[in-house]
Amino acid sequence: MLRARPGLLRRACFLCDHASCPHPWDAGRRQHHSTCDIVVVGGGLVGLATARELIQRHPSLSFAVLEKEKELASHQSGHNSGVIHSGIYYTPGSLKAKLCVKGAALCYEYCDQKRIPYKKCGKLIVAVEQEEIPRLKALYERGLENNVRDLKLISAKEIKEKEPYCRGIMALDSPHTGIVNYREVAQSFTTDILEAGGTVLTEFEVNGIEIVNESAEDDQEGIKYPVIVSSSMVPNPRFPFLGVHFTPRMDGSVWLGPNAVLAFKREGYKLSDFSATDFFDAVTFSGLRKLVYRNLYFGMGEMYRACFLSAQIKQLQRFIPDLSTSDVLRGPAGVRAQALDRNGNLVDDFVFDGATGPIGNRVLHVRNAPSPAATSSLAIAEMIASEVEERFNL
Repeated sequence: MLRARPGLLRRACFLCDHASCPHPWDAGRRQHHSTCDIVVVGGGLVGLATARELIQRHPSLSFAVLEKEKELASHQSGHNSGVIHSGIYYTPGSLKAKLCVKGAALCYEYCDQKRIPYKKCGKLIVAVEQEEIPRLKALYERGLENNVRDLKLISAKEIKEKEPYCRGIMALDSPHTGIVNYREVAQSFTTDILEAGGTVLTEFEVNGIEIVNESAEDDQEGIKYPVIVSSSMVPNPRFPFLGVHFTPRMDGSVWLGPNAVLAFKREGYKLSDFSATDFFDAVTFSGLRKLVYRNLYFGMGEMYRACFLSAQIKQLQRFIPDLSTSDVLRGPAGVRAQALDRNGNLVDDFVFDGATGPIGNRVLHVRNAPSPAATSSLAIAEMIASEVEERFNL
């Protein structure tokens, strides 16, 4: 990710082909165990929003959120572009499309209620060449199918009026796209959970979930709480190729990018971050190899632009001709989790499923929730809460 010096852009501009437990938990986490009715594993936006939604629906039940890191929203939720997406790009009828549009509305409403700063800066998806116009119009039609509000196609003159530095012959104007600091949103979700009597534990890395053996007749706890969630730190006896983006930030800077290159560590946010295990898992997966083979030329180009700043700036100058190397600094990186099937196809939607074996009907997995999961977190939480109610007979 690159970072532009403040003041160059007023709006975002995008390429059209993108994209509470009854017994308190031990504060020292060393000696005793606790019980609760529902545990949410993962303290990112989706996990926190889900716990918040469930505790509001079922205040008589006890809840805990478990997060392995010292801080909440440490990974995708805290290393994203900060965009509140409007829902233009996603396949009509998909969960991504439905939950993004609903989630964006809920996000703005929530931020207003909690007085969390945001900017509804809008977004321009720009065509700079004549052959890009059909794709732009197709995106417009897709946005209409997804019920994205107030979309319109605008001319070159209108582009200049909205963003003087940008050049293009036509653009799709999405006025309800916004930006927010999602770490603030996550912290607010946490406050809601704690105020409702829930528990949020950090530095609790879940490394096992299993069924408890039936307890003795005079001990009902094993029957009432039949699942152990254990941690190595707490001994418990019980591809998307996204094209060129210019994204304003809440601090006034502008992020330029992203690019699509393979991360050498699942949670690595520096160029030097490397995990031999993660890398081995990736390169030995047949689906990744097939994806790479089919997109080798494009992938090499992405790698080249990631290494050489001048090459990346050349791409950016197609939209902002006045941009120069002196305007740009290397910025932070994020890691986007993206599911692949064994044939090398990107899984294009959120996935909700259970586990296998005897514990299968007591666990609900939320998989493949990259962008727009931050935008959609409140809507996803509603869906997960309803699914939990049905599966677990709450």
